[in-house]
Amino acid sequence: MLLTSVLPSSSSVQYSVLTHSFGVVNYLPGATVAVDSTRNIGANSLSVGFKLDHEWKRWRDSSILRQLATDGGFKIINSYTVKSTSPDPCISWNSTTKTGIFNWANLDSLIRAMTDVGAEPMISIMLYDMASMYLPSGMPVNTTTGLPVADQFAAFAAEYPKHFKAVGLPVKWYEINEEGFEYFGWNAANGLTKLQYYIDVWNAAARAMRAQDPTIKISDDSITMPKVFDYWLTHGDDVDFLDFHKYDSYSLTSGSSGYATDAQLIALADTRCYQTSSNFYGIDDARQKWSAQRGKVLPVVNHETNLNSHWSGGTDPRIQTMVGAVWTALMLRVSVMKQLTYVLYYSFATSGTNYFGLINSSNNQRHYPYYVLKWLGTNLAVGDTLVESSSSSAEVVSLAWIHEKTLNLMLINKADNSKTINLQGLNGTITTEKIDNVSSTLQTGVFDAAQPVTMKGYTVELLQMPARAQ
Repeated sequence: MLLTSVLPSSSSVQYSVLTHSFGVVNYLPGATVAVDSTRNIGANSLSVGFKLDHEWKRWRDSSILRQLATDGGFKIINSYTVKSTSPDPCISWNSTTKTGIFNWANLDSLIRAMTDVGAEPMISIMLYDMASMYLPSGMPVNTTTGLPVADQFAAFAAEYPKHFKAVGLPVKWYEINEEGFEYFGWNAANGLTKLQYYIDVWNAAARAMRAQDPTIKISDDSITMPKVFDYWLTHGDDVDFLDFHKYDSYSLTSGSSGYATDAQLIALADTRCYQTSSNFYGIDDARQKWSAQRGKVLPVVNHETNLNSHWSGGTDPRIQTMVGAVWTALMLRVSVMKQLTYVLYYSFATSGTNYFGLINSSNNQRHYPYYVLKWLGTNLAVGDTLVESSSSSAEVVSLAWIHEKTLNLMLINKADNSKTINLQGLNGTITTEKIDNVSSTLQTGVFDAAQPVTMKGYTVELLQMPARAQ
């Protein structure tokens, strides 16, 4: 029996039938993927989410985009609040009284839209970004540091948890600033004096916010940079989660500094920011170091991520191709294995000439990475059992888990060549969804576990079957 269905008319991408044939001699390079569903290797802690930037209003006001977020099983959504294109609630600030005039209507409605699709809201309160400060009119700046006066910014930041608590909106996750390295330099390259200035303002804001609501969770997305992390352990207040931004290329010009080739991107997908390097403490090292000095094992959040960070003059079209899908799948796989709490993809819906988004906002077409995130968002829950799987090929990697009595196996072909995959430890009927280099459609099908799986180039495939009773 074969299955096929059609996506809603809002999308130009269609499902197609995927077939597997018996009795065919196949001379493609082979690999064996073995699954042992009786061997529990851990419990999942990961949920997926996304970040809204300038498109926040379009997302909030579009029932189609909100439905696509629901369909994808996204569990956390982040938005800036103090940026030129953001739902900024502060109209003006009075430095004498340390109070402001606020209009919360836009932000409150955005928060309600987030919770309506089943997601945790996360707010980024900006203080410094890309050599500019997005501060309310009337907020004084310290002429020595170039940052806002600490107690003024602290009083401003405290208005967020105070307001949300008063109106009963469940906002618990916060970033105080984004990409502070724009001020103190990559990995504190501008010196520890500027890092101390920054931490002083951060500490003041965190204390004022926690005084309003001690249940909130606050962090900074530069915290895992080694110099920042080591200095923070001595001079910074507690963070509630370890946090980082992950982009593996930062140029659009092939051959230029910052441009990663397809092969480099695939190699970096599950290593950069996850393993210790000169730029970042890896997940395991950062957890251990924080626990050793502060006595707390912290959750970890990949707070903003995509294949390429370049934004001016258009973004990297590879984001939406199968290279982008394979990169996303590898990044999510290591996020599961490293027991991250959240991964937030940047961003959700953008125009056809801006490639960051999971969705083309012009026609609501879903791009390849959307399906990878959706497969985990709808089929992998916190607490699900991770089970053992292995591959005989370094070019094919796997992730296996049990969700609601269903055994799930995600296969990723990291190489742009064809392979035949033999499955071991699986029996009976398997349903499958697949995206690959060959077809522009999402392929679905049903086959017997005794049949080999054929992959033609870059591929991400989700196989599902009933889990055997233990």
